[in-house]
Amino acid sequence: MSCCTCEDDSENPLKHEGWSDLTEMKRGCTDVLHLLLLLATWFAMTMVGLIVLGAIKDPHLQSGNPVKLTHAVDYDGRVCGYSSGVRSSPYAYYLPDQSCVCVDECPSTSDYYKFYCRDDYQSAADSSTAQGYVYVANRQCMYQIKTYEYLNRCWPDISSNEQQVGASAASGSNSTTTYKASKNSLKWFNSLGADIVTLRGYIGGFGLGISTFLAFGYMYFLRIPGLLFLLTWGCILAVLVLLVISASLVLSLASSWKAEGVHPTYEVVAMQVFGAIIFAAAFLYFCACIFMRKQIMLAIGIIKQAAKALTALPTLLALPVVQAIGITIFLVPWTFYVIYLASSGEMKTYTSSYTNNGVTYNYSYREFEYTQNSKFAFLFLLFCWFWTSEFIIAVGQLITALSFSTWYFTRDKSTIGPTTVIGSARAVIIHHLGTAAHGSLIIAIIKTIRAVIAYIQKKAKDSKNKLLEYIMCCIGCMLWCLEKFMKFINKHAYIITAIFAYSFCHAARKAFFLLLRNFLRVSAVSMVSGFVLLIGKLLIPISTTFLAYLVISYGTNTNDITGIIAPLVLIYLLAYWIGFMFIEIFAMGIETILFCFIADEEMFEPVKRFASGDLVSTVQAAAQSAADQNIIAPAIAVEVKVQIDKPSEP
Repeated sequence: MSCCTCEDDSENPLKHEGWSDLTEMKRGCTDVLHLLLLLATWFAMTMVGLIVLGAIKDPHLQSGNPVKLTHAVDYDGRVCGYSSGVRSSPYAYYLPDQSCVCVDECPSTSDYYKFYCRDDYQSAADSSTAQGYVYVANRQCMYQIKTYEYLNRCWPDISSNEQQVGASAASGSNSTTTYKASKNSLKWFNSLGADIVTLRGYIGGFGLGISTFLAFGYMYFLRIPGLLFLLTWGCILAVLVLLVISASLVLSLASSWKAEGVHPTYEVVAMQVFGAIIFAAAFLYFCACIFMRKQIMLAIGIIKQAAKALTALPTLLALPVVQAIGITIFLVPWTFYVIYLASSGEMKTYTSSYTNNGVTYNYSYREFEYTQNSKFAFLFLLFCWFWTSEFIIAVGQLITALSFSTWYFTRDKSTIGPTTVIGSARAVIIHHLGTAAHGSLIIAIIKTIRAVIAYIQKKAKDSKNKLLEYIMCCIGCMLWCLEKFMKFINKHAYIITAIFAYSFCHAARKAFFLLLRNFLRVSAVSMVSGFVLLIGKLLIPISTTFLAYLVISYGTNTNDITGIIAPLVLIYLLAYWIGFMFIEIFAMGIETILFCFIADEEMFEPVKRFASGDLVSTVQAAAQSAADQNIIAPAIAVEVKVQIDKPSEP
């Protein structure tokens, strides 16, 4: 078998003994040009942001004012508290047609003889209550009701009795205006917040602490001899049994229908054919399990080794937190840039109409219109977000891959610890940020094109152009598949980069052909690991929430809280986030251990390989098979057996 990642020994860094682990090997900086391009993109984004903030003047791009977004726009298109004529009226009071008028303050009491109207109707409504209710019926005015202020808008805050009084007062004018009180919803929200504050210790303790403990426990559970074997093969056999039982039930039902003579013949034949298909699927599934039994056993061994590695590298669990901090640091200025850019458009007034009880009403509304340069600026900021977020994810994958591969290619596992993760992070930051930028750039480009396609598809749907909509939908689906494929290739390219310090393109090519040469192994590992990871994703948050329920329900004074549903939901979400973070790192570790094992197998003689634990049996089987075929000398096979019989290293 040819070397998986290099053509000669001189290119293989693992042949050298001048360092104790992969983090200390001599590495060169990879894909520097793409890192410089990312830095240039961030600089350009900053320039665009300063322009829309108004710090830099540019005639091609207007600066924005977020007050246009935070304040309401009245029926005539004026921004309350900002536009001419309503600068002293910052609050919006809503009319029955859902348009609004600008007011000085939100009314705190209800007065059904006072009206808020459009400018042309205000004086007439003030002078005549009857005329005011006519305007209410025509949706040009609204009587005063009790409100509360939120986001510079006056929201109704009235009881059911007050609603009935207002409706009775307006009934003579054929008004259909009704308002829903929101006081009850506010009380519920306040109670929810109070429960969360009261149980904050339980939420943090269970959602973060207990869930982390259970995640580590799950890793130890997978390492118990025989349990992962029984779990995996038990589920595989369960699927086979279900297929056989399903086929038997379908054929039995078909026989019953045939004997009864009530159902049509074609229905009976269809049931018989369906049962035969299920039986055939069960037979093929059984053959596949027999054919792939060695690959499945390898997958079990790799998963156990990945679990062992992760328990030796607990510092990796802090990596998602660091990534979240990095994304937050980027999002703060980026969000300001987007808000100011969104408010830089020009407001245009449009008129429309609707019919109610046979009467047609006209109303006006306003929308932002943007120049072509503003639209390109939006697209550029969106691209910056895609590239930066994917870049941060890629850096985390590289650090994880380098940490796991260092664990694998270290013979003395007692030297592995927190410094391993720190050394991996240092090596990635110094040498391989360009590779992360290169891989993430590809994903960002695909995502940006998908966003453009989605925009065109929406426009086609609005214009009722079905042909264009379907074409864009098909293109969007193909791009989605391409994005998933590239993420798969990128992840494995990062593993090759972590092991051999290759540039992105070189690593991606090596990873692709390695995957092709080991298709059955990769498929088996993906199948088994997918099942194990799914169990972890469900087990960790569900167990955490159940334990929290028992402690809160039976270990605390529930009279001090309104309910426990909201705190339990929050605990579940936190535990799910912890479990997801843990499982994603574990999944990357499984892929890395698989690649390390394949590279180990293809580059080294059996006696020099780094495989340990359950993977040793796979090495033994391969060595024995090679010895039987006279590919290696029988003496080497005997030496391998002697090495395997020795106690494995810790």
